[in-house]
Amino acid sequence: MVEYMVPSGISGKKYAKFQKDYINLAAKHPNLNNAIPECRVFRCVENQRHVEFNIMCKRRQDLETSFMEWAYDLAERNLKQKYLAFGFRWQKNTSYKDLFLQWARYLIAYEPSTFLPIGYVFFRFNIAMGHTAITIHGLHVDKNYQNLGLGSYLMKTLEVLAHRLGVELLIIGAAKRDIALKRFLYRLGFTEEKKEASVNSEYEVLVAPTLCYEIMKKHQKSLLLQ
Repeated sequence: MVEYMVPSGISGKKYAKFQKDYINLAAKHPNLNNAIPECRVFRCVENQRHVEFNIMCKRRQDLETSFMEWAYDLAERNLKQKYLAFGFRWQKNTSYKDLFLQWARYLIAYEPSTFLPIGYVFFRFNIAMGHTAITIHGLHVDKNYQNLGLGSYLMKTLEVLAHRLGVELLIIGAAKRDIALKRFLYRLGFTEEKKEASVNSEYEVLVAPTLCYEIMKKHQKSLLLQ
């Protein structure tokens, strides 16, 4: 469970305004690649040969419509049958339109020789649970590139990005029945946040504190001991 922390010498109201202004600056960052220079190449072994994929982080306004169309198609291929099996509706129009929203940010893996995308994380900067946060709305890897560790690498890269920008939490919603996804997230350090109820009773909220959060928490505790 994450703790709400207000620095000493500032009111909760002023700190909330500071957080809002701060996360707005992060959201307006013109080149998010600059925050993750050492994470922009993913290396793995595929069919007994070493391969590399490149990583970039882009704002929605920096991307062509063709990318959003590909992103939706991949999400549909990865999720639609699972949703139907869980008894959920697949809301195509809503899912597609969300990809075009002004706040949308994308961490994208792509083939360096062709520049074709192979996976992505769809996220936004916001304030949640009293903290600066990155809320993840989608993580998808093309089936031809799954089981290489790319999904884990993208999520770990997102944590590095969050820490470098002073963001405290990673947040994601997961269907309660999606055991495979929850196991994947647990391995990455996510835990269920019971105090944060999902708007949908079939989902739960999972949270992972970033290194930034851990440093702030340690600092707060040191002040209490003085």
